[in-house]
Amino acid sequence: MQNRMIRRPRPGGFTLIEVLIVVAIIGILTLISYPSILNTMAVRNLENTSRQVQTYLQQTKLRAVDTKINHRVRFYRSDVGNWVYEMERMQADLSTEPSTVSWVRVPGPPRREISARLEVTLTLPVDGSDFVVEFSPVGAVANFTVAQNTIVLRNPNLDRAGQMDERVISLFMGGSIHYEKRASS
Repeated sequence: MQNRMIRRPRPGGFTLIEVLIVVAIIGILTLISYPSILNTMAVRNLENTSRQVQTYLQQTKLRAVDTKINHRVRFYRSDVGNWVYEMERMQADLSTEPSTVSWVRVPGPPRREISARLEVTLTLPVDGSDFVVEFSPVGAVANFTVAQNTIVLRNPNLDRAGQMDERVISLFMGGSIHYEKRASS
């Protein structure tokens, strides 16, 4: 009779050392890529907010053309200090002499708020303590001035040299809205 050795099948799975090495490698890769992930999220936040403002301005212009009534976007500070913007339409009271003009909030489009993480620089015409962009029924900027026609959004977390950390929205007399990325100086 031949002496046979019974082979036991090797148990499946990983050893503790193998698992620890894989976890360590994943941890190192995560640690290395974390700043890049944060930077990407900051760029996306800046980009999304800028595009929202641009879209809101376009919607206001189209609403003015559609209704044949002047509309405006009013930018103001909220109680907590964040910038808020909303759409308003002109309402004339012809029953008084001289007739008076007031602005009422347009039902439908919601108020929008700009994140406190972004620095906002408004170079727009002022009405009281608010900054406004007014569109005429033909879509032109009714209160246009050459020196007051930009909205600049900047993310201070984007601090790499030469990085495009600002988004500039420029308004032109004819109603055109230009969007530009640039590095802050």
